[in-house]
Amino acid sequence: MELKKLFSERLKLSRQKKGITQDQLGKLSEISQRVISKYEQGVVLPGADNLQKLIIALEVSADYLLLKQAAPKEVPRVKDPELYESYFVLESLNEKERESALYVLNSIIAQKKLRELLELEKDKIKTSPGKKSSN
Repeated sequence: MELKKLFSERLKLSRQKKGITQDQLGKLSEISQRVISKYEQGVVLPGADNLQKLIIALEVSADYLLLKQAAPKEVPRVKDPELYESYFVLESLNEKERESALYVLNSIIAQKKLRELLELEKDKIKTSPGKKSSN
């Protein structure tokens, strides 16, 4: 499939999935509606700057818009710059280092979930009708 055609189809699908018009996408991305229309018609491809604006506005990956085999996954938003940079370091680790890092991260996540469950149970006990305090 020709790149312009693939891009135009994926752009339009992404916009429609988000439930917005070309004009609304234009406002979100700071690209004119006229230019977005040309992208969706397959007349032209965006330059790097406009591509970046579109992927941010639509919350999709550049891979999805440009590569036939890419799935339509949403791009996660990482608000903490340090976590964002750490992601790229983690991605560059060898398999053993990656497994170790994931083990540590999954352990921390499991602890957090356990704390949340314990808090929920405490709240249930406090608000249960018919329960009396033993003071």
